Amino acid sequence: MADLRVQYMGLQLENPLVVSSSGLTRTAEQVKQCEAAGAGAVVLKSLFEEEIQAHIDDESGGAEHTEALDYIRELETDAGIQGYTKVIHEAKASVNIPVIASINAVTRNWWEDHVAEIAQAGADALELNISLMPYDYKSNEADILDFYIRTVEAVRARVNIPIAVKIGQHFTSIPALVDRLRWAGAQAVVLFNRFYQLDIDIETLRLQSGSPLSIPADLALTLRWLTVTYGKTEAQLAANGGIHTGADAVKALLAGAEVTQVCSTLYQNQYSHLTTMRDEIASWMDRHGYSTIGQFRGKLSQKKSSTPEAFERLQYIKALVGHE
Repeated sequence: MADLRVQYMGLQLENPLVVSSSGLTRTAEQVKQCEAAGAGAVVLKSLFEEEIQAHIDDESGGAEHTEALDYIRELETDAGIQGYTKVIHEAKASVNIPVIASINAVTRNWWEDHVAEIAQAGADALELNISLMPYDYKSNEADILDFYIRTVEAVRARVNIPIAVKIGQHFTSIPALVDRLRWAGAQAVVLFNRFYQLDIDIETLRLQSGSPLSIPADLALTLRWLTVTYGKTEAQLAANGGIHTGADAVKALLAGAEVTQVCSTLYQNQYSHLTTMRDEIASWMDRHGYSTIGQFRGKLSQKKSSTPEAFERLQYIKALVGHE
């Protein structure tokens, strides 16, 4: 019988299926549904600094006095934090699986001021959803990397719970960044964040949102970086993006992921799809003679390959054979 248990950031999970931060994990009741369907852990919907700031802007209206603005800012921020910590309290009282809080902020001071409150609310771990977009040519790569590292260092100085950092894929060296984040105090790194998708309506000549959901093909990029990053750092890796089936989860585990985050497929197939995915992983393990996930994690990574140099090329020639 396959044993699907894994250790993620020191937390015991019954299986590697983690429901990622989304509208599916906004309330304690939704977290209960995730557990009932077979989730190994849940990442709560992110607390957004910009969302709270939008409330502040709405409430402040035409306020011009500094004291009034400061009062509104403090009131709205406290309300947002208190509402979030309430969800953490309720979720922890309702389920036995790990509950991971998530914060999405764009200013370092905001992270520093509020992470302790979230940790004290009882979250088992904290996922930092850091997403800086270099919009102009003046953006300096070193400055962006420095923001990531200093943010993690600041958060680590304020909390004792495990930290995961969710990053995007647009960096010069993913393995180097992952290792630096580990030394800064993160236990895990999530590959990768899914940014807001942009599209264009050519009839109305307007910008519009693209699909918010991932597709299975999105997994390819994650697999590439999992395979080359696994084993090169002490940081654990979580796969995110394009994981829609148990087979997709197995691929990520073979590439080196400790856990696999799922979201879009649950929007499409409901929470009960977690049960299907869990059973598919167990069935695959039974067919291939594996009793634990540790026996095959990273089996197809560069570290365990007999031809590691093959992972360092884009392999475009091989990919184009038959497509001249």
